[in-house]
Amino acid sequence: MALFVARVLKWEDVRDSSNRISGREATTGRQFILNTNRITDVKDLSTLAIPKSSFYYSENPGSRREGLSFLEVELSAAQVIAHFDDVPASQAVTLAIVPYNSPYKGNPAFPFRTPVNTTIGIWSIALVDRYNPDPNNYVWVTYMKGSFKRMEVLCQIDIGYPTLTTTTTDQQGRGEGQLP
Repeated sequence: MALFVARVLKWEDVRDSSNRISGREATTGRQFILNTNRITDVKDLSTLAIPKSSFYYSENPGSRREGLSFLEVELSAAQVIAHFDDVPASQAVTLAIVPYNSPYKGNPAFPFRTPVNTTIGIWSIALVDRYNPDPNNYVWVTYMKGSFKRMEVLCQIDIGYPTLTTTTTDQQGRGEGQLP
């Protein structure tokens, strides 16, 4: 089980997933951090020039009531499967969660709210997505609290995408999954 960065080209599910990949992002895709413990049925869709694969993704693998989402990503099946062998640097991550999911007190003219450091297990993280108004400083983290409570929290990060995906592997012994 590991977290990895993937450029998602298509995200379909029975719920309204139209806000995950907008029409404008349909050709370029959108970057998410995904968790390998929620992936099943990886299929290679690569052509000679473009690596591409599809798989089913569950935001809550413990629930038999939740349907699977269908994802197409800009990684080959071999690249996705390789992330299953990544060993996380830690089994927990501390997130700087912004109170009330809003970085400002009232509006942007007021001071910032102080984030609350909260530690969660990486196995509970479903996905990480950029915060549109300020993608270099905030991300949305979706994780499961207990078996069925789905939490979507706004987290403050340092400049750039979070380093939640830093892992080491026994064979390579180097950081993996960082954005170029």
